[in-house]
Amino acid sequence: MKYGARIHGGSRGARRRGQALVPVVFVVMVVTAFAVVLTGVARRELRAAAASTRHTRMFYVARGAVNYAAVQLQQATSGGTTYPELTSPPDTDSNGWTMLGDGWYKIDIIDTAARVNINTATAAGLNTLPGLSSDPSIGLAIVDWRDSDDTPGTLEGSIGAESEYYLALPAPYAPKNGPFDTVDELLLVRGITPSLLYGSPSTAGARSGSRQSGDPLETGQSSIPLAEMLTTYSRERNVASDGTRRINVKTADADTLVSTLGLPPQVAQRLIEQRGQNGANLSSIAGLLDIPGFTRQIMQQIGDKITVTDDEYRAGVININTAPAEVLAAIPNVDQTIYNAVIEARQGGTVFTGLNDLFQLTALNRQQLQALVDNVCTKSSVYLVRIKVRERGAREVRAFQALIEVQPPTQAEDGTEVAAQPKVYQFREVGSDPGWRSWTTGAFASGGSIGF
Repeated sequence: MKYGARIHGGSRGARRRGQALVPVVFVVMVVTAFAVVLTGVARRELRAAAASTRHTRMFYVARGAVNYAAVQLQQATSGGTTYPELTSPPDTDSNGWTMLGDGWYKIDIIDTAARVNINTATAAGLNTLPGLSSDPSIGLAIVDWRDSDDTPGTLEGSIGAESEYYLALPAPYAPKNGPFDTVDELLLVRGITPSLLYGSPSTAGARSGSRQSGDPLETGQSSIPLAEMLTTYSRERNVASDGTRRINVKTADADTLVSTLGLPPQVAQRLIEQRGQNGANLSSIAGLLDIPGFTRQIMQQIGDKITVTDDEYRAGVININTAPAEVLAAIPNVDQTIYNAVIEARQGGTVFTGLNDLFQLTALNRQQLQALVDNVCTKSSVYLVRIKVRERGAREVRAFQALIEVQPPTQAEDGTEVAAQPKVYQFREVGSDPGWRSWTTGAFASGGSIGF
């Protein structure tokens, strides 16, 4: 009996000891699970930290590239006086990638004057662009979005869009009634869709090499996405190619017209008689060409030295050195014959150094030159800089862009000229699609690209 009792008691003790292991195993399981979760969290945090560090490095590589481009443009344009000739940065490989620190960047600089300015263009001009020509109401809606009134515009039976339309949408909003800040803002305008603005993703790869910007264009044909033909900011300094201020032929006296411009006295006198008091009868350079004596030869002499405004800048004018045919076609009264003459001259090696060179296009008559002269330029003050950045051994590519405006030199107290610093606007990262995957200019080919 005692022996059996001992056996029974021992079995009971073993059970108690086994039961004691249960909470231990449970605690071990909880701790193990916590450790696994903590390890996963730590790995994710480490990856996130590494990605954040990498993205920060890429951000500053892009920022450095933008600053480099800004300095180069300021110097190459002499503060917006001349057409720039740029060279590739040091350490640039054969594929256009440049080393900077631990990163690589590829840069493209685009003249915004090679694009249609949606803050200054007319509805008729906008409606000549591929993608908009089939629906005139879209150009009207773009103008209505930025204008200050609340009355829809009309054109050839089509009607624009104002508050009445936008406030009746399922998710209502009001039109801006102010200038566009970015081209992407067009997506808020009636009739503008992502596929219309950026093109179809399925054709993005086929677009970039399908038609070069210097090729003559058949009416209505284009492989360039609409967004690649538009800008919100473009302007030219109202100075001649030598940096001197242009002479306002509406108000200049006879002595200035003769001694500074070199006009024959009889031609200068005829201008003074026909322009009226304070130039009331002369509103454009095109009008000047209607005055007898202002021949092609005279305009080749003075074309870049004259203006009809005292404004420091000319906004929204199109650069005939860089604009593709699609953009030239958006100039009022410019037809296929006119813009193809410009394109063919460029293909032949012509670089228009000043507006006087426009009058060397013997293929264009007086009326055709009148359509161009007040709407074009040969230099620019504003450039769109696009940057792609990657790191050594990494597949990830990030893209950035900014607007750079070169600045005219200033005068020091002693009268000497002091170089100014360029201004950088809207530096931001750009998504991939829609975004940099649809970039088709230059190094990334729509037009307006000037390098590197």
